[in-house]
Amino acid sequence: MNPKEKVYNFISEQLTLGNLKRDDRITEQFLVDNLGISRTPIREAMLQLASDDILEREPRKGFKLRSYTKYDVENLYQLIGVLDGKIAQLTIDKLTETDFSLMKFLIDSMYSAIENELYTKYNELQEQFHGIYINKCTNAIIRNELIIKKKMFIGKTYYRVDSNIIKNILHTTNEEHETILRLFQEKKDRELRDFIENTHWKTENAQYDIW
Repeated sequence: MNPKEKVYNFISEQLTLGNLKRDDRITEQFLVDNLGISRTPIREAMLQLASDDILEREPRKGFKLRSYTKYDVENLYQLIGVLDGKIAQLTIDKLTETDFSLMKFLIDSMYSAIENELYTKYNELQEQFHGIYINKCTNAIIRNELIIKKKMFIGKTYYRVDSNIIKNILHTTNEEHETILRLFQEKKDRELRDFIENTHWKTENAQYDIW
């Protein structure tokens, strides 16, 4: 794992756990102390994350998370839905029975993570689920654009929403994962693309990703 990924994953985890707030400043020294990486690669990683519109550099103050409005996030949901749906359609004939078994295992693991309120683990499992087909996409431009845009949702701040609401939302989302798997298995490419674009990434859920 390169320094950029280590910095991203650490910040994301701390946000999800509530140890970092959205308006907290993130300094190089803070990351050096917690990650055991020297200052130069930490600085380069933070600059790269700023170029990806995840962090924002404040001269002489360090970095902070870039802020987005509800309108921004709704637009981002629409874009991600288009990209994700297209990739699913492009890869529908590339998935194997082994891939389907792994997707089912990840779905079951996500249900367990939800019940035990292991939301950081849920995030990891969800990324792995979608990564099964995303990583099979041979259109590198679309694939890389989707990966970058999804990373803008750094750290799911579930702690600020009622736990019962979060559980219901994640249960619904995981039921959608089951539908995605079924459509892959049935090779219904147009239905799959439409479902991911208009249901799985529906803009109503953008309210839980505003920061």
